[in-house]
Formats: sequence, structure tokens, C-alpha cells
Amino acid sequence: MQYSITEFEEIYRRCFRSALKLAFSLLHDDDEARDAVQEVFLKLWESDSVVENEGAYILRMVRNNCLNRIAATDSHERIKRRLPFEEVEETEELSLDGDKLTHVVTTLLTPREKEVVEKIYSENLSYKDAAGQLGVSVAMINKCVVNALKKLRNHFKSV
Repeated sequence: MQYSITEFEEIYRRCFRSALKLAFSLLHDDDEARDAVQEVFLKLWESDSVVENEGAYILRMVRNNCLNRIAATDSHERIKRRLPFEEVEETEELSLDGDKLTHVVTTLLTPREKEVVEKIYSENLSYKDAAGQLGVSVAMINKCVVNALKKLRNHFKSV
């Protein structure tokens, strides 16, 4: 943290409104926009360096954060379209409760694949963010997701 509280408050007052407008124009959701802007200010507060042009830096970071959120949403939508779930009448045989699903995931996926699937689908992280948290490459995240989905798809086709 390189900024004093007074300096940071001044930057916040000066830049918050324009950052929020930008985020809302990209995300079209007030809560999502506020979350995106707050994440950027938190990153600035936690950073170890002083930024030369705070206004430009914050707007660029907000833009990138919003684009990452849009990309994450888009990738989830693409996956939903590729793997449409057909409406099936529920019977005892076809009913899949949470315990059974957890058991299938636990037995079929490797620990790394489970960890990656958790980050991507439960925590809604982008591949880049998941890679950063897990300390692996984005290619490794992609490989784990592809393998996990392939295993699950094959299992549920045979059931």
C-alpha cells in the first residue's frame, strides 16, 4: 500500500463516478458495475506501487474487469448451448440428486480437475483468474476443463 488514506480518498472521489458510468455502460447491471469498480479500487489500494495517472489507470482496469466478466458470462452461455439439457420426466432411475452428482464427480475426476471445475463453474472465475489462483497456465486450466467435461459427458451418456 503506497497511498495514504487521504490520497486514496481523493482518488476515489475523483474517479469513482466516471468508473461506475463506464462499468454500467459495459455490464448494464448496477450491482455488477459496482462490484467491478470496487474490485479495481481494492486492487489499487492493495498494490505496492503508486500509479502516475490514476484516472486513466482506473478506467483501463474497470474496462478490463468488465470485459473479463462479460467473457466469463459468454463462455458459460456457450457451454450451456453446446450441452443442452433435455427436459426429462423424472423417475427414480433418472433422478440425480446432489449426493449422486458429488459422488460421480469425486470418482471420475482427478483432484486437479475437481479443483479447476470448482473455480470455473462454482466460483465463476475466468480461466485466467483460475490459473492465477491455482498457479498454473491458462492452457492447463483449459485442458482440465476439457478432460473433466469429456469424462462427465461420457459417464452420463452411458447412464
